[in-house]
Amino acid sequence: MDASGLEELHVAVEWLLQQESFLRAVQRLRAELDGSQEPFVWTTVDLDTIRAAFPAPIQSCWIFLLRRDVPSGSHYHPNSVQHMIALNGRGRSNVGGVERTIIPFWSARHSIEEQWLVIGEAIPHEFFPEAEDMAVVSFGRNPPPAPLDFVAQQGVRAVGSGS
Repeated sequence: MDASGLEELHVAVEWLLQQESFLRAVQRLRAELDGSQEPFVWTTVDLDTIRAAFPAPIQSCWIFLLRRDVPSGSHYHPNSVQHMIALNGRGRSNVGGVERTIIPFWSARHSIEEQWLVIGEAIPHEFFPEAEDMAVVSFGRNPPPAPLDFVAQQGVRAVGSGS
C-alpha cells in the first residue's frame, strides 16, 4: 500500500479514537484479557460505522489487545494483507524474520510509514508488547468474521472472538 493509503487508514484511526463506542470496545477487551490466559483478545469493527475513506482493498477492521510481556505467538494469514498500528505502549515485532521496534500511533517523531506495520499474505509475524497491554488496530483485505491464523511451526489455529 502506498503512503496515501496509509494516510487514509491513519485518518480512520484518528476518527475511531474519538468515538465513545470504540473506547468502550477497548475497555471490554481489557476486562476480557484480565479474565483470560490468552496472549491476546480481539473484536471487529464494522467498516460501515467508520466515517472515513478507505483504500479499495480494505474489507475489515479489528481491535486487538495484546498482553504485556507475553509474545503473541508466531502466526500468519494465508489470504490477507494486514495493516496494523499500535495505539499505546511499546514493544517489538518480528515480521518475516525482520525485528523492529513498534512505533505507537501518537509518535510525533516518526512518519506514518514508520508507525504502520504492513504484513503480507502468509508472512509469519509475532508481537512482543512490553510493560503494558498494547491495543492495536488492524485493517485487513479480507472480510470478517474470523481471521484464520496458522501457528508458524505448529499447524492451524483459529482465533476466538473478543466480542
